[in-house]
Amino acid sequence: MIVYIDRQHAGKPHKPSDLGAGVDLNGDGRITPAEQEAIWTGRIAIELEICLRDRGVLVMPISDGSYGARHKRVNEYSQTYGGKQVYLAMHLNAGGGDYGAMFYDYRSTKGKHLAQCISSELQPLLEITQKQIPAKPDDWTRAAYGTIKGVQLPVAICVEPIFVDSHKRFLSQSGIMQIARGLAEGLLKWKNT
Repeated sequence: MIVYIDRQHAGKPHKPSDLGAGVDLNGDGRITPAEQEAIWTGRIAIELEICLRDRGVLVMPISDGSYGARHKRVNEYSQTYGGKQVYLAMHLNAGGGDYGAMFYDYRSTKGKHLAQCISSELQPLLEITQKQIPAKPDDWTRAAYGTIKGVQLPVAICVEPIFVDSHKRFLSQSGIMQIARGLAEGLLKWKNT
């Protein structure tokens, strides 16, 4: 199996300052770059890569270009590899929710199964409900759909395991490692089914 881990928000040439959602972790009334989504997803991505490589899984980090350009590159790379392939659009949510979410293309039965496998490992580990949500181009899930819509061969998931404002307790090294471990276990569970 190969897993493409895409640290989204960061690396957009048309919007280099975009770091996604942020949270004031130290209570000083401002959000620093270190308190923003793209920095946290980058940290999760690195820990996830280590977890997967330790288990013999190939990993291809992706972190620059428009989402369309990233999808095109992943589609090109996917022609090189056999076996199962996964594309993870790494995000965190904001807005005070009490759940995590794995968004998959509404037409993909493999995406639904992958979302279920990841959620089943993350939910007990984080003690946060993990929803599996079909993403579509024409409803409230369209932003999540946009993060994965151009991916063809790899099974694609938009990963939003926590809300940065509701689940601040995971914005630490130990929290990052918990998230990465849960994601890795879910991916391995899917790989072995």
